[in-house]
Amino acid sequence: MKKRNMAVNLIVIFVLFISSIIFFFAHYISSEFEGQNIDKMIYYITSGMDGTSTNIFTSALQAGLIPTLLLFFVLSVPIIRIKKWNHIIEVSFKDKKLRFCMFPINIFYKFRVIYACIMFTLSLTALFNFLDTGAYIKRLNSYSTFIESHYVDGSKVPVVFPENKRNLIILYVESLENSMINVENGGGWRYSVIPELEKIALENINFSDSVKIGGAYPISGTDWTVGALVATTSGLPLKIPVDGNNYTSSKNFLSGAYTLGDILKNEGYSLELMVGSDANFGGRKNYYEKHGDYKIFDLNTAIIEGKMDSSDSVWWGFDDSHLFEWAKEEISLLAKSKKPFSFSFLTVNTHFPDGYLESQAEKKFETQYENVHAFSSKQINEFVEWFQNQNFYSDTTLIILGDHLSMQPNNYFSLHTYDGYQRSIYNAFINTSIDPIDTNNRLFTPLDFYPTILASIGVKIEGDRLGLGTNLFSDKKTLVEEFGYEHVNEELAMNSSFYNKYILQGDFLDLLDQLN
Repeated sequence: MKKRNMAVNLIVIFVLFISSIIFFFAHYISSEFEGQNIDKMIYYITSGMDGTSTNIFTSALQAGLIPTLLLFFVLSVPIIRIKKWNHIIEVSFKDKKLRFCMFPINIFYKFRVIYACIMFTLSLTALFNFLDTGAYIKRLNSYSTFIESHYVDGSKVPVVFPENKRNLIILYVESLENSMINVENGGGWRYSVIPELEKIALENINFSDSVKIGGAYPISGTDWTVGALVATTSGLPLKIPVDGNNYTSSKNFLSGAYTLGDILKNEGYSLELMVGSDANFGGRKNYYEKHGDYKIFDLNTAIIEGKMDSSDSVWWGFDDSHLFEWAKEEISLLAKSKKPFSFSFLTVNTHFPDGYLESQAEKKFETQYENVHAFSSKQINEFVEWFQNQNFYSDTTLIILGDHLSMQPNNYFSLHTYDGYQRSIYNAFINTSIDPIDTNNRLFTPLDFYPTILASIGVKIEGDRLGLGTNLFSDKKTLVEEFGYEHVNEELAMNSSFYNKYILQGDFLDLLDQLN
């Protein structure tokens, strides 16, 4: 009997501890990742976490250890069995004694298994609600024909390059939005955190949602790094198979998509991608190798080539100072070739939660996140100045894009921005071969950068649309301008038979095999 009770007690304690972890995780996600959807989390979980910074896990562990233990203690109190205390209050009145029994303690202990099950159910319910899982399940079971109706396959549309093909450099800046620009120039801050990036946007082409500096609005399937990379180069949202097919190991990464890499490869371009972390993270390596056969330079490459030792790794891999240094070397090598080239690279210092502050960075602002952005602004400006002084400058277009909005909680931005400020993703097009008809008061998303990038290097696109994107250099309306942002966002969040069959192709067939 005692052994049985001990086993039951251990099970109850284990269930309550797991419930405490789930309760904290639900709270942590809702507060620290406010506005992040379950689609993104499922993608990264099912795609493997290779290359993830340990800082993400350690910060969560540090933030959660004490609260989780305290919550576990609170949940455990009701089932503590106190044998010696039979009463807690005894009142004497005219030789009569009134005794109040510790009724709850014995009842909770007696039904401790039921109590533990209830707490576990409540923790799952909290997580379910915080992640808006109900809406996610609803989307999976709701089908839309929007993608099928509006998708333009680049392999079936005349895409004409100029006789003298221009080189293309795309700099993706982690979490770069316009918020930290001075309010006078279109940002939300009362002071400028990134003055160099402000100047770059003002002096070059910036597609804006206003008459000042502005940018793109994230939309379903595009609002995290890999989703943004896919969206800006294919005009498609990233929608994984509903079984969570492991996209890190998948060699079919969006087989049916016809992307920027596919087009440039067919036009004889040399293609390279550089990231300061493990390129396997999120399936980036597979995507770029599948579509364009890009040469990949990442953390592993830097170690293999002897540019750094594995012990030199910081943050997610190597810092942005090394990224820009090695990017210049790679670009210079590409420029010596007779072939046109396209070089894409992605910074990482400005990543959530507080960014990575390099030792040489100034600490002029109150928060580390601001200081990291300020230093990143200086680094990018220095790269732009270097680019403008190169022999290949006249034949090359440089595009600077934020990949998505910052993952910082909304209350971080509400402390600095004014009421009603609309956050948007940064963009700047430098040394393009054509001028846009109008850059102001445009409503657009990362999907629209796919044809816009090609147009910036002089490519003529019949109909000015590719994927679900619209060429912003033209006067053609984007899909969100034509149908409204909310409507398009809802449609893209739904399941799509067309996407599953024609874009996922092999991965969707794998899913059907598993279901059968």
